Order: sequence, then C-alpha cells, then structure tokens
Amino acid sequence: MNWKRRLKNDERELKTLIDRLGETQKSGQADERERAQQLLGAKLAEINAYVEDCLSGRTDHEKSVLLYKLRVEYPFFSHLASLSALSRDYVEWSCA
Repeated sequence: MNWKRRLKNDERELKTLIDRLGETQKSGQADERERAQQLLGAKLAEINAYVEDCLSGRTDHEKSVLLYKLRVEYPFFSHLASLSALSRDYVEWSCA
C-alpha cells in the first residue's frame, strides 16, 4: 500500500472519530466519549509511528520536505497531532 493512500484512509478514520466525539458530547454519554478519546489517541499514535517509519533512513532535507508535504496534504492529521502533543489542560476536546 502506498503511503499517500494509507494516510488518506487514516485521516478519514480520524474524522470519523472526531464526529463520534461530537455525538457523545451532545448525548452526554461519558463512557462512550472516553472510549472515543482513547481510540483517537491510539489512532494518532499509530499514524505517528507509521510516519516515523517512513521517515527513517532519510536525509534531513528529505525529512523536511516530506514533513512539509504531510502538513499540507493532510492538515487534519497534522492539526490533531499538534493538539495531542499538548497537555489535556490546554486542549478542549469537547469542541470537537
């Protein structure tokens, strides 16, 4: 599987998880919301591991170019990855 197709599918899954978070916020299902947050965190970790694997063995210039392309072509993943790196005290996931 090529990496662009995989990342496109992964980004689609992230959007589904965010929609699920929004639905649980409206319905007030705390257990389901916590489960969706765990799945979101696991999916982000999986994607980050895949990206790191794709970047391994490349020169600094190649890494920079690929990371730039990643941010431009997959903005949803890039944004969520940035947010997930922050403390939960600073990120309000209920707005998702």
